[in-house]
Amino acid sequence: MNTSITANVFRYDPDTDEKPYFKEYKITTDDKMSVLVLLDHIHREMDQTLSFRNYCCGLQMCRSCLMKINHKKSFACLTLIAPGEEVVIEPATYPDDHIKDLVVRIKE
Repeated sequence: MNTSITANVFRYDPDTDEKPYFKEYKITTDDKMSVLVLLDHIHREMDQTLSFRNYCCGLQMCRSCLMKINHKKSFACLTLIAPGEEVVIEPATYPDDHIKDLVVRIKE
């Protein structure tokens, strides 16, 4: 049985957008997937303009995929979303370190 995951993703390009907004994407799947895999699917199959840091270590070591997932800071590589769930995905820090969409400056 195919069900869907609904992702409400923060979008903002300071060069072209007047203000930030959320865009909804629906992904049909039978399987749980990490938020990072979900974002990669959105980028490859639905919206190539979506910007996020993709696939570095996958182990919380590099911190490049730290985001707010359902309003809590979490690592996108390890946070699983099940079919039928909704998820809100935002940058971990905003506006101080924001670059574009879900990409923020990583501080050492």
